[in-house]
Amino acid sequence: MRNFRLWVVGLIFVIVTLVSYIITSIIVQQPNFTLHILHTNDHHAHLEAIEFNKDELGGIIRRKTLVDKIRSQSAATKEQVLLLDAGDIFQGTLYFNQYLGQADLYFYNDLGYNIATLGNHEFDRGEKVLADFISKAKFPLISANIEVDKTSPLANKIKPWTILQINREKVGVFGLTTEKTAVLSNPGNGVTFTDSIKAAKKAVAALNAQNVNKIIALTHIGINADQELARQVNGIDIIVGGHSHTPLGNMPGATVSYPIIEKSPDGHKVLIVTDWEWGKYLGDIHVSFDNKGEVISWKGSPTPVSRDITPDLAFQKKLEQLAAPIKTLRQKIIGETTLTLDGERTKIRTQETNLGNLIADAILDKTRPDKAQVAIMNGGGIRSSIPVGSITVGKVLEVLPFGNTIARLDLTGAQLKEALENGVSKIENGEGRFPQVAGLRFAWNPKASVGYRILSIQVQNSDGNYQPLVANSIYRVVTNNFLLGGGDGYEIFKSGKNQIDTGFLVADVVMDYITSRSPINQQVEKRIVQVVKA
Repeated sequence: MRNFRLWVVGLIFVIVTLVSYIITSIIVQQPNFTLHILHTNDHHAHLEAIEFNKDELGGIIRRKTLVDKIRSQSAATKEQVLLLDAGDIFQGTLYFNQYLGQADLYFYNDLGYNIATLGNHEFDRGEKVLADFISKAKFPLISANIEVDKTSPLANKIKPWTILQINREKVGVFGLTTEKTAVLSNPGNGVTFTDSIKAAKKAVAALNAQNVNKIIALTHIGINADQELARQVNGIDIIVGGHSHTPLGNMPGATVSYPIIEKSPDGHKVLIVTDWEWGKYLGDIHVSFDNKGEVISWKGSPTPVSRDITPDLAFQKKLEQLAAPIKTLRQKIIGETTLTLDGERTKIRTQETNLGNLIADAILDKTRPDKAQVAIMNGGGIRSSIPVGSITVGKVLEVLPFGNTIARLDLTGAQLKEALENGVSKIENGEGRFPQVAGLRFAWNPKASVGYRILSIQVQNSDGNYQPLVANSIYRVVTNNFLLGGGDGYEIFKSGKNQIDTGFLVADVVMDYITSRSPINQQVEKRIVQVVKA
């Protein structure tokens, strides 16, 4: 009987303990706080909408309408919306050339952005231009891995992190900027970019010390680096990223979910989101936390900023005012040429031309600091010739109308040969894939079978001499973002390593190149030699 009583007492203890554990677990797992985040990245001065797949996407005047609508809906449920930008507001259209970011800032201030991080392109025009931007911003620009000399115009303007008080809860946000900014941009001697992982750990520790247990990393380091950040640093709940122009979820070309789910070293979930590019979509995610500040649930998906969204009238009026000087800018003379630069369709898609050489040279020259060796530009991306005489901004934009940016990747020699084989594979159809090149020369036979047309390839070394391509060597290639994504049949580029979209607009780079070398006397140099064999 005594043993039976002891057994009953023990059973009751186990049941009470189990029930207490279950109740505690239920209480902890109940959503204690939900954060609603809207986010953008890689805006690149795209204040106007762009044509995309016979539709229209983006535009600041529609972004305003969409953000206001979401905020209004959230206000009804007393939910506060956080609007974030993950960097590269600067550079990409003539609005930046004309206003150096101040036009974009007008709209960002009015939109009520809460925080932005700094992208590499924020440094393109040096410290003073960025300092002016930050001084006039009504929101903090943050980055934890930027160190600024006290003599720099940026001194005391960039904070590593900030803390928001949302519905009586502390939310910490720290920023990160790609360490490659020193070679991708023009930050000046007073700015240093430190290791992002070490900086993140330091920022998380500082936020934890102020009793913050809900932390967002607002980054401009690229999706692969974001995933590595999540795997290496404890304490981060959400990563809102930019830099790699990666589509997620329901965005065109996406191959992974929104959000991406990773795990921190201690096993906690980390959500990663990014919003493609140019304001084409608006990132939108709700994240719920338990009492311990751990992520327990989420919902949401990016919203296309499409033509069926009614433009905000006040924004539309302001944009029209800002657009007027752009017309004058198109007429600006940037240089001159002593001979016709040939972009005639039947030539640019079948053979080397001097205009193709100039454009390939320009993008290779721009990326030499990043150790680029070879440039490939598709002939179909070159839409007009430039006649003898003055060269205007508008003429260059007529030649390069697509708004493409420079992209970089590493390929083996075998992959590079495969890319060139693709380039000459549709010569009979006059397709746009024909390659205009710099940093290499090749011979090819148009009569050979597709895939076997390239006869020889030589790559220029640092001394200016040409050496035969080595199949298993690695070559750093620069191209445009369209080809990087597999456009014009360049699928092999999607297999390249160390891919990055630099954000440098091809047209801007070509204009700078022309200005620095005017008058232009570009020649055909036998970079591409056709050898007809039966």
